[in-house]
Amino acid sequence: MENQKGKYMKALTTGLSLLLIFFATLIAKSQPQSFSIEAPEVNGKILGKEWAGAKVFTKFYQFIPKADGTNKIDSTVVYVKQNKDALFFAFDYYPMGKIISKSVTRDRSTEDENEFFILLDMENKNQNGYVFSFSFLNNQRDAAVYNVRNKSYEWDWIWDVKSTIIKEAENGKPGHIQTEVVIPVGKMQNKNKKQIGIDLQLFSYKEDGNYYYYSIIPNSELLTVKNMYKFDLVTPFEDKLNIDVSAIPFGVAQSFNDLGDTIRVGGDLIAAYENHKLKATIFPDESTLEADPFRFSLYARPIFLQEKRPFFSKDLDIFRTPINLFYTRAIEDIGYGFNYTYRSDLLKAGTVYVDDRDPDGNKRNFFVTRPNLNFKNFNLGGMYIHSQNQGTTYKENIMSFDGFYRFPDNPLRFGAQFVNSWNSMNGNPEEGSAYNLYGFYQYNDAGGPFADFGYNRVNRGFSASTSFNSQIGLENNFDEVYASGGYHFAYDRKYFSDINVSGGYYRGRVLHADGYFTDNFNLQNRLSQSLNFKLNDIIRINQYFEYNRPNDYDENGNLITRENFAQEYSANFYIGETSLYAGYYFGPYFGDFIKNPYLGADIFLFSRLSFGASVNFIDLADVKRTIINTRIDWKVFDKFYLRSYYQNDTYTNNQLWNSILQYEFFAGSNVYLVFNLNGEKLENTRKYFKVAYEFTF
Repeated sequence: MENQKGKYMKALTTGLSLLLIFFATLIAKSQPQSFSIEAPEVNGKILGKEWAGAKVFTKFYQFIPKADGTNKIDSTVVYVKQNKDALFFAFDYYPMGKIISKSVTRDRSTEDENEFFILLDMENKNQNGYVFSFSFLNNQRDAAVYNVRNKSYEWDWIWDVKSTIIKEAENGKPGHIQTEVVIPVGKMQNKNKKQIGIDLQLFSYKEDGNYYYYSIIPNSELLTVKNMYKFDLVTPFEDKLNIDVSAIPFGVAQSFNDLGDTIRVGGDLIAAYENHKLKATIFPDESTLEADPFRFSLYARPIFLQEKRPFFSKDLDIFRTPINLFYTRAIEDIGYGFNYTYRSDLLKAGTVYVDDRDPDGNKRNFFVTRPNLNFKNFNLGGMYIHSQNQGTTYKENIMSFDGFYRFPDNPLRFGAQFVNSWNSMNGNPEEGSAYNLYGFYQYNDAGGPFADFGYNRVNRGFSASTSFNSQIGLENNFDEVYASGGYHFAYDRKYFSDINVSGGYYRGRVLHADGYFTDNFNLQNRLSQSLNFKLNDIIRINQYFEYNRPNDYDENGNLITRENFAQEYSANFYIGETSLYAGYYFGPYFGDFIKNPYLGADIFLFSRLSFGASVNFIDLADVKRTIINTRIDWKVFDKFYLRSYYQNDTYTNNQLWNSILQYEFFAGSNVYLVFNLNGEKLENTRKYFKVAYEFTF
């Protein structure tokens, strides 16, 4: 029997391997974009004839820290070119300071890493856009920008970057790096036909080790589309009259302990026409997702998990609201679904239908729709959610309205949201409401004051099965009030160049007695203060203090008020391409005393290999708990990666070892071989072989 299973698994793997070979032969015919003859070859070598006719930028402005008139900027020349299909960028860069490039995994970076950022406002409205960032190891990150500065890092795009490090700075002489970038724009919706907004934000080091940002415009703000260079198009981007269709089929061969070998197929289908996009999915596969990290939290705070499924991730910006009503990780076992979005200057709208099963295997479905009107200085939005669970007979209907206002001449912002739910279980109806009022004085990376304040209330009877609150793990019957403020000091100097100091108040409480909690039971009632500063180019120091007076019950069941004092001190060390951190969190906690030392490191070797590890020790109420997280990222060669993660939690007696071999054709099209081991002794073994490739028609 074992032999037969092994032969079957081998046959499945062989079959999928042949399928991979077949896909590979089609790569040349099914690339997502094709470019005209005028397109430069993106190879990291800038040739003058290829960039003839390009817009050339030679004047730049330092914007972090704010320039004082004596600032020297690294010699840089940037070329920008476009045709009907794509935008092209070339960076001829002569750094005087150090170069740090160490991330080898897409969508990951570190605080100390040299990155260049390309911001695009394709609508030319200074409202929404995209960020494309790269290191000089050609590692890529991207995000969708909405509401001027909010970002959705779950969004992915297919683009390319090639850098050549000709030499690094040495003995007072500059280095030399050439980079070329191509960003296809054919599938971007709602493109302006005459003019778009662009900004180029460059992160660099000075000879003394201090960092700075510079841009092609004098009033640039980091990673926002508030102020942009207005780039006149030489030719309009092509608006295709036909429907643009992409298909991403996949096949998975999997084996789990002695339960036998299986094969699964599924995929996504995407159709776009002008401002419209429709996505369909069937049996979306989650087998190759990186394991969620082991964590712990105090005050029973829920742990937010990032969305990684493309069916949801590329359009989450449309569905975001102040009260997080559509937390997509609450939907886990999808059978099929549809996702429609519309994007124009005025209206951003989306509708999702999903058929899935809850953790107990009951069949349920979700219907979500959201329109969002974007005006120059304010937004108005709504949301409707309907869900139904056939196993439990639970039904819910939710209606929401929200608005957001930006003062045009200062950084003050205000927003509000009102939600009402109508639910029933076994024919018993229930109704409840929630609302959120908030405001903030916008943080400025170049220095200045910042603040935020708000009130959030969720009344009894309110229920939303896809909602999420990061502070309180209750479904309803609570409110929150908060206010905080501080100042960011940014200086152009070697020591103490970056200082942040802040303080705040937060209270979260239960509103009405529910059989366990009393009226106005304080879950948290805290004053806090924090300070962090960059001592020099190697060391950053962080400090935090909290005084928290939550309610609790004594051994006799009497209501009491605790006095919890928390202190935290930590330091980050940046030594070349290696970074280390260590810290200690401690203090009285609900009649006990918590001790939480932790440390971690990221080590980069040979331009292709990185190691990361962290150890978190918690000593609280006679429980001694150690959480270990480790990872290896190895770029074996271009587009081929080995990633391995090991995690161990001594309190839950759970281990997890997740290893992935990946060949990436481009974002969203990959071949994976995955090994997942978990359990007290890693006794549960699951193996996958997956092929997924995007075809564009």
